[in-house]
Amino acid sequence: MRRKRKPAPMGDPQVLIVGAGPAGLAAAAELARQGIRDILVIDRDDAAGGLPRFCAHPGFGIGYAIPRSGPRFASLMVEAAEQAGVRLLCRTTMISLAEGPAVTLTGPETGYGVIRPKAVILAAGVREANRGNRVIPGDRPAMGILTTGLLQQMVARHVAFPPYMKSLVVVGSEHVSFSAIWTARKAELKIIAMVEEGPRVQSFMAAGWGARASGIALHLNSRVTRINRTGDAVSGVEIETAGQRRVLPCDGVVFTAGWIPETAALVGGPLVLDPATRGIVADESGRTNLAGVYAAGNMRAPLKASGAAARQGRAVGAAVARALT
Repeated sequence: MRRKRKPAPMGDPQVLIVGAGPAGLAAAAELARQGIRDILVIDRDDAAGGLPRFCAHPGFGIGYAIPRSGPRFASLMVEAAEQAGVRLLCRTTMISLAEGPAVTLTGPETGYGVIRPKAVILAAGVREANRGNRVIPGDRPAMGILTTGLLQQMVARHVAFPPYMKSLVVVGSEHVSFSAIWTARKAELKIIAMVEEGPRVQSFMAAGWGARASGIALHLNSRVTRINRTGDAVSGVEIETAGQRRVLPCDGVVFTAGWIPETAALVGGPLVLDPATRGIVADESGRTNLAGVYAAGNMRAPLKASGAAARQGRAVGAAVARALT
């Protein structure tokens, strides 16, 4: 019988970066450029690059690099970090953060343990509010209720959708909402409508025009009030517009935006969080109330696009390098 290999003992890095998305990778590359050599980046996903690696459309990296598709931008960021000698550990999760700083983490290569770097940069990004976070009543079918991130991952990982799922309603009208349309079409799923609580599309006006031209109904000043099902499948969503309710027949619902910073591991700890955004409170250099702990990207205040998150990560990496040298 083959014996399971025990995780190797792990020393304390000079800088630990939590999150291998645009902000974390940019911070790592900048630290290395400024002479910091012992840099460890951890990420709970199975590969580095963050959410852009699941978004096969252009426009990623604006303001930081030449705009590219999400996967290409992510791969270039990863390559830059690796070429600079940065250590990347995926499938590794931060459990808690304490003064010191001291970080409790777990992963297949580290096991469960505590490391004490000289500085920590928190850059784990955001997630979208799902149906539960938004407290939308109705039935709870086994399939058919998604977030943009889940939709993108299923398509990128070639996960099959149920054969009955053909038409979707998108909740929201931000940039990521139109990204969901792009992804759904790649999977041969039809978007029949978008539901937006505000009086106008939250993304570019041209995006709304394009959606209407392609046959997608835009329901503005509207909100989802209920999800209906037949058996284990979604059968429709009920929306309310100006006090009037109607049902949009569909096979699935995609909740987009409603961003929540990935700060669950920090709740109840010594780090100060903003009660309004749930993000980390930090100054212009990324410094938090905890000595040696910095924050970058969407963990501070959602939502920053990939290029903006990378720019902030680079700035925070420079601030940490100055502090250490």
